Formats: sequence, C-alpha cells, structure tokens
Amino acid sequence: MPKRDGTYLVLTNHSPTTYDIADPAKSDEVLEAYLNSALRAYELPVSRDSGTVVSIWRRGRPRKFNTDSSLRHRTTQKGSL
Repeated sequence: MPKRDGTYLVLTNHSPTTYDIADPAKSDEVLEAYLNSALRAYELPVSRDSGTVVSIWRRGRPRKFNTDSSLRHRTTQKGSL
C-alpha cells in the first residue's frame, strides 16, 4: 500500500499496533496487515479555489526600516558622508 494513496477500510485490529486493511470497493478482501506506523489519517485534498493565498517569500536579507526620520542623513566624525 503506497503512503497517502487514498481511503482504505480497517477491517480488524489484531493488536494495538497491527490492522487488516481493505479497499473500499472490495470490502470483503483483506489487502494485508499493516502496522500503525505505516498508516496515516486520510485528509481530503484542498481545492485550488479555497481563497487563501500565501505570499511569495522574497529572497535575501530583509530591508532595514528606520523608524526615526532624523536618521536619514548620517554623519561621521569628519562631517557628512
């Protein structure tokens, strides 16, 4: 059974860690016994029209933002730059 391949039915629980798995179309046929570490809860795929959009991250170092407007002109000991 490939991981995240779709929905399967759990038929029997042999032990706290072992389950018999069946295909939903053929629920009377046992595919194989699987350990719980090989099984994951199935989640329906999110549609592309869900409305949430994640912004693209910019590469590189983030820009510096000065909060004090008087720091726009820097000066050194000898004068202005």
